[in-house]
Amino acid sequence: MKHKRPFVKARLAAALALFAGGVSLGSSAWAECEFRFDPFLTKATGSPNPVFKWLGHPCAQPEAGVSERMEAGNTTIIKTPEGQHPAVDPFANPPGSNFLMTVYENLRDYENREMPNTMPSTPGNPYNLHDGPVLTESIDKRSPDDDLDMIIDKIEAAARKGHGRVNRKLVKFGIDILEGNPIDRAYSGLPMLHYQGPVNVTPVIPEYDSDGNLVGGNADINIYYWGQHIEADAMFIDPSAVQEVPWDITYKVHILNNGMEDFSPMISYVNRFINPKGIEVTGPPHASMDETFFPMLDEGTKYTIKLKQSKGKYFNLIYHWGWRIHPPRVQAIENALKTAGPDGWNYVQWERSAFCEGGANDVDCDPENNPDDKAYAIAQIGDLSPAKRMYNLFKSMLNDDDDNSSDDKHRKGWKKWKKWKKHGHGKPQGDLATTAKQLRAAYNDWRDRTKLPAGVEPDPDATITMFLVNNTFYGSRQGLQGEGSGMGPASFKGVANGSVHDWNLRPYNFKVTVYNGDHFQHFYRNVDFGGSRGWENQFQFTDPTTLQGPQPLIPPGHPAEEDPFNNPSNTIAGHDNVFPINRGGTEEFLQPSPRNLDDPVNGLPQLGSGCFFTFGRNYLWPNAGALSGLIPVPPVADDGTPGMHKVDITYNYEPSRRLRLYQFDPLHHGVAIYSLH
Repeated sequence: MKHKRPFVKARLAAALALFAGGVSLGSSAWAECEFRFDPFLTKATGSPNPVFKWLGHPCAQPEAGVSERMEAGNTTIIKTPEGQHPAVDPFANPPGSNFLMTVYENLRDYENREMPNTMPSTPGNPYNLHDGPVLTESIDKRSPDDDLDMIIDKIEAAARKGHGRVNRKLVKFGIDILEGNPIDRAYSGLPMLHYQGPVNVTPVIPEYDSDGNLVGGNADINIYYWGQHIEADAMFIDPSAVQEVPWDITYKVHILNNGMEDFSPMISYVNRFINPKGIEVTGPPHASMDETFFPMLDEGTKYTIKLKQSKGKYFNLIYHWGWRIHPPRVQAIENALKTAGPDGWNYVQWERSAFCEGGANDVDCDPENNPDDKAYAIAQIGDLSPAKRMYNLFKSMLNDDDDNSSDDKHRKGWKKWKKWKKHGHGKPQGDLATTAKQLRAAYNDWRDRTKLPAGVEPDPDATITMFLVNNTFYGSRQGLQGEGSGMGPASFKGVANGSVHDWNLRPYNFKVTVYNGDHFQHFYRNVDFGGSRGWENQFQFTDPTTLQGPQPLIPPGHPAEEDPFNNPSNTIAGHDNVFPINRGGTEEFLQPSPRNLDDPVNGLPQLGSGCFFTFGRNYLWPNAGALSGLIPVPPVADDGTPGMHKVDITYNYEPSRRLRLYQFDPLHHGVAIYSLH
């Protein structure tokens, strides 16, 4: 039995485009919704009888299964299940066997029930999930990067003049930025020390019609882009009030200095099904998708954009990608209702277990507003954290200036903070010049998490070495090989950070060494986005070989006629200004692509805006750290030595062309993420 649907012209157009690129349809994964035996759910539910569910795109793609796992000392060894698609190199023979032809319908769950608002783009409406126009407002463009740099500049200048101290207000300003205290900036209240997770929970506010019927809801999220950063005022969304109705997220996207980006929140949904006992339950991961791909190119601008979501019961989490600088631009907001671990803690409880003195059940813990809770929470962040190094130095400068000036000495966390400070970089070595030098080094480490910060050495036997600290993932640059894209300014980067060029065919062995610098346990998870189960392209053909024509003519006198936009090195085939993904630094691909000047905010983006790809719908699946059990990484030792765990993964499928693998801490997510292309 198949789910019927009309054959759409766009599907034919996609097929023709693939043929034009020398790709046969035999290498693409065709699927239809079919009611058939599901061996994975049969085993997972323990049913004595075969379980039948609806499978095949846009229903669930068949599950990949549970990876094999074994432990060998401090190493977890993982072997993924064999891929369900033929072994085809998706880069030598694009788009590969795991490519799914676009189906212009909403997704469906295991019971063949339509999941509203899961079709992000159609030929007639590329912004299918936008709920109203995008609005703009001018804001102060200064970023935390700018302000911390300014503070350190002044401290360095004072040191060069032989001064022993600097203005206390200047040092206090640095502390306010790091703690997230109110300041006169657009990013006021946003901490660079990631200790406020226990209270960064945004509820979905229910909405009712005139008869009192629940019809939807809305969650407001403030999110900030600058440099390598995407940071938000929410770590969790609580969808309790909208389990059976669609809802909205109203984003207020603050584009600060060096923050231009293509706004592309990727929603992730779980599947739902009726179990053998007749009870509806949450199933395994279903699919993810970029909900929009909207260029936000004016720095010093707040964009307000409202996006439609599916029913709350399907909500898993949302990733906010920064494709122009990726890694490391990424931030995640989790479902506050999700649970994990032997005690069944929800994800907010896991944050409390890390940052609250009373532990997971300390419901009164408020590190944002309670001074004692704040001191304890900040002390939980390891001193190898670049942000914490700056913080310790600023605090020491205040304490050295006036030994009786700090109220922190009377807080619960003071003794613990003072003890741990001596193991890190918190104590200046005698004079302002040394302090300034230490501040600059910490600042430079903080600005770039595509390399390991000071005090952490890469494992030469690993494909990549990762460092978890301050709920942030840092990555090393060794062991990542390849010839680069060969297109655009990235072509010279033969060894590319953020890429695993040598994984094209199964099997592929990936070895990661993970260090933990925080005073609580972190975890490691590795996820596939469409390689094993299949992926679908949407929004646009972004591969330069499939562009369907030049960009619109640029009006006389428009800035796009000037350098760097008219530089031939920034064009493909002589006329298409296409910008590839960033492969290791903030210097690349930060130029806007001209759009419809009659509607500069809501005009259609041009082909290739931002990068060579978007994510359409992709069927995600965990490789390690989920179905086969959590993978803990022990906390830093009392002597300051980071905790360590190794993971050895053999991938038995081909990656998608979009993203080879995704690494993160599932229980302290936020910006503890590091993806590889």
